[in-house]
Amino acid sequence: MAQPIAPNYAQQFLFPPALEDWVPADHPARFLREFVDQLDLPSLGFVVPAALEGRPPYAASLLLKIWLYGYMQRIRSTRKLELACREQMSLVWLCGMIQPDHNSLWRFWRDHKKALRAVFKRSAQLAVQAGLVGLVLQALDGTKIQAAASGHSGWTKQRLEQLLKALDGELDETESQIEKEGPPPAQSAYRLPESLADKQALRETVRAGLQQMEQIDREHLHPKEPEARRMSCDGKNRFGYNAQAVVDDKAGVIVAAAVVNQENDVGLVMPLVRQAEQNCGTEAAVTVADSGYGSGADIQQAVEHQVNLLVRPQGDAVAQTKPYHAHNFHYESERQTVICPQDKELTFARRMRQKGQTVQIYRCDMRDCPVRSACTKDHRARRLVEIWPHTLAVQRMRARVKEPGAAAQLRKRREVIERVFGQIKQHEGFRRWTVGGLEAVNAQWALICCAINLRALCKSWRRSRQ
Repeated sequence: MAQPIAPNYAQQFLFPPALEDWVPADHPARFLREFVDQLDLPSLGFVVPAALEGRPPYAASLLLKIWLYGYMQRIRSTRKLELACREQMSLVWLCGMIQPDHNSLWRFWRDHKKALRAVFKRSAQLAVQAGLVGLVLQALDGTKIQAAASGHSGWTKQRLEQLLKALDGELDETESQIEKEGPPPAQSAYRLPESLADKQALRETVRAGLQQMEQIDREHLHPKEPEARRMSCDGKNRFGYNAQAVVDDKAGVIVAAAVVNQENDVGLVMPLVRQAEQNCGTEAAVTVADSGYGSGADIQQAVEHQVNLLVRPQGDAVAQTKPYHAHNFHYESERQTVICPQDKELTFARRMRQKGQTVQIYRCDMRDCPVRSACTKDHRARRLVEIWPHTLAVQRMRARVKEPGAAAQLRKRREVIERVFGQIKQHEGFRRWTVGGLEAVNAQWALICCAINLRALCKSWRRSRQ
């Protein structure tokens, strides 16, 4: 009679189990070992440790394997990585039964932020060599991710001004009481933190915060993470950063990645496109983006640098609902004139400087125009239209997005890059940075994007072994 299968804890082996037998031949840990072992770590910026006395340091390749494994397995905490090095069989195998502590893992992260970004670049280059990057269509987009710092401890300009005013009043009153040798002043309505019980020191801190807000031209500032900015993160106004990525449509490989702290996407097209070109070795046939990247300056820069950008110009959605929107006035460069929606020519008025650029102003006298009330609210019955240096490039882009194949390419943008963002936020569970500061979040974003690329490379590696 067959016996149920159960563990025999007293069983002994004639020969001890070999370390190589602990994971299957096609396990991702084996691919990860091959990936790291073929890297030239010193050229990427990793410090090769050396110790003349005391305990030998951990090898950079070992710690890099642990961090990459952790991000591929959605383990981003140093303490959880330390635990996994003892309990997860595949990581025990990858570490060769070496168990670095969380402090060693953190110091490696702290000292190699720039080098970790170079590893992401190498993953994109390897994907190109493996044929996973088609360079036919690449999608550019960004997503807002909440900062590690708590929004409740942030500063607002209005609150700091009120606090500074109250502190000035209290200090003046205290000085007056000291001079008169009278009783101390009444307790303030503001409750001072214990670390800043000295009101004079608190006042200097408040003044420094207000000065920093003036420098960055913002109404909000976080004292512990001053590089973070208020922005919409998952529909909520929080301190956060704007994570950017360029994704190739063939296998979903991320070919460029960066994090900025500006609230919008204006001016980010060329830096991301150039990074993708550098990582891939050549430019994609077309780069598609949403209207957030469709400012006139971005479109003009793409034309000047001969980048095949496809994007809906900003303001077009509003122009479709308003027939006499400025976007519906057509500029004819050859004739140097502007045609209104009623097919009337506007008269050139003057040139003026705006935002460092020369802008042409065209005027339309609308005293006898039948659509005057719909076109302008000016009491002098005139309409002014501004023609910027990028107006012609925007008009051409507006005509291009109406072509038959353009609509399909713009729809494909959502399928290519928003799927990746959804995977990062939902499947990976990454909705908040676990580190602070712009340099640190750039390193963390590089590791997240690198993990996405390594999974795609691992699938290709498995197919090649079958």
